[in-house]
Amino acid sequence: MIRIILSIIVVFLLITFIIFSIRFTWWRKNVSYEYPRILMYHMISEHLPKNKSKFNRLRVKPKEFEKQIIWLKKHGFTSYTLSELVNLKEIPPKSVVITFDDGYKDNFTNAFTILKKHNFKATIFIVVDRFTKNWATDKDLNESSDELNAEEMLSNDEVAQMIASGLIEIGSHTMDHANLPALSTDEKWAQIQKSKENIENIFGTTCETFAYPFGFFDNESALAVEKAGYKAAVTTKNDVYKKSVYNKYKMPRIMISGRQGMLAFKLKIKNGRVR
Repeated sequence: MIRIILSIIVVFLLITFIIFSIRFTWWRKNVSYEYPRILMYHMISEHLPKNKSKFNRLRVKPKEFEKQIIWLKKHGFTSYTLSELVNLKEIPPKSVVITFDDGYKDNFTNAFTILKKHNFKATIFIVVDRFTKNWATDKDLNESSDELNAEEMLSNDEVAQMIASGLIEIGSHTMDHANLPALSTDEKWAQIQKSKENIENIFGTTCETFAYPFGFFDNESALAVEKAGYKAAVTTKNDVYKKSVYNKYKMPRIMISGRQGMLAFKLKIKNGRVR
């Protein structure tokens, strides 16, 4: 009986190890720190009950976020806004860009507080019409997401305060989180150019960076972003930024999930990706 139990435990541990190895590729060779890491976040907040949330992966708990920032700082990383990064003639080793998509209120109440404490910079891509309560879509179901639309969003005053700090850059995430490849040429242009114009008029700042909603884009969208006067645009492709591989209108990012802990975070930074 004991042998059977031990055999079951050994098999269980072996399967767990294999799943862990496939999931985190801990054996993968580290990617040189000469390549900057652009990190993608959404919310910095506590999780909802599992039976009420499909999107807890988008919610990194504040304590976990601060641990991540402390780890980056301790290991010599320097933070830049996205526009600062692309304006550098030479990108120093251990450069990191922290980005947030959509414009949730907790980016101010939680993330900004932690960023200020540790003097780290970030770029927040806001949906201009984020107050309509129907901007967020579940891309898997292709329908409105009640969960995401119920989230409180950044007020214009909160955005202004963050800009004034000198730590936060505001970029565009279109007018209403549009699926750009599904739009006509004129509709694409309206989403891309009008959102830039709105951000600049409302906040008296220059909007120089862009994030493709859902990570969906086509060549026409990328060309429109460049034509509209943005300096850079980010995707959801999972990789580090290599100038020789990616142009500045198709920059990859590493998604930081709220369902993973510090080990996964460290491996993502070292490997430049999880898988």
